[in-house]
Amino acid sequence: MRVCLFVLSFLGLFLPVQAHVVPNMTIEAEFARDHSFVLRLNLDPRVFLSDQPTSLPPVTADWFLNQSEEQKKATYQQATEYLKANVGLIFSDQSLALPEAEFVAMDGATNEPVKLDTVETHLLATAKGQVPAGSDNFKLAFGKAANVSLILLNSEEGNEERRPQVIFPGETSRPFKITPMPLSEAEEGKFQVTEVKVQKGMSIGVLFVPASLFAAACAFVVIWLAVVAFLMRPKHR
Repeated sequence: MRVCLFVLSFLGLFLPVQAHVVPNMTIEAEFARDHSFVLRLNLDPRVFLSDQPTSLPPVTADWFLNQSEEQKKATYQQATEYLKANVGLIFSDQSLALPEAEFVAMDGATNEPVKLDTVETHLLATAKGQVPAGSDNFKLAFGKAANVSLILLNSEEGNEERRPQVIFPGETSRPFKITPMPLSEAEEGKFQVTEVKVQKGMSIGVLFVPASLFAAACAFVVIWLAVVAFLMRPKHR
């Protein structure tokens, strides 16, 4: 069954629209060197317009272009609720809520902005966030009620290799290794303060040692002068 869904998902990406009978989702997760990340979620509206998305034909451009601004906001809200219910972010076993996303309508076949002649309308949601401190891997959990398969593409800045994963409802992706975030500024500050204290303690010790030597030298000189004075005292007959 999963093999069939996998094949149909890829057929939906590459075959003409007339043959597209199974909606799907694509998520691109990009991780930057500054430990920020960007998620681009390509969403077929059928997945949130019906609990049986395969029963609906592709959504044409007029469905979106004929909506008022208020109706578009309601559509984006409906898409947001679907994504938050079915897309979970996991960083080193720490769950993170899906950040707020910005939506644009696009042509599902060309990935260009939706036009009057678009026969399959998709929504592209872009969400941005920051990788939690100490995290060295990323996983994506896909909800059981998603009703479609998901193609996940992970990448990290400096490593252009992308290995797509196909995830089915109720599954979690394989861990994707990312560069861990270094110590936070607060933690670095603690170490800096400790270092200053140690240096101050060391400086006191360094000053104390020469002072001790000086005192000992003075005592030696006093004793030596006393001995010389004793030896040079006049002798009584």
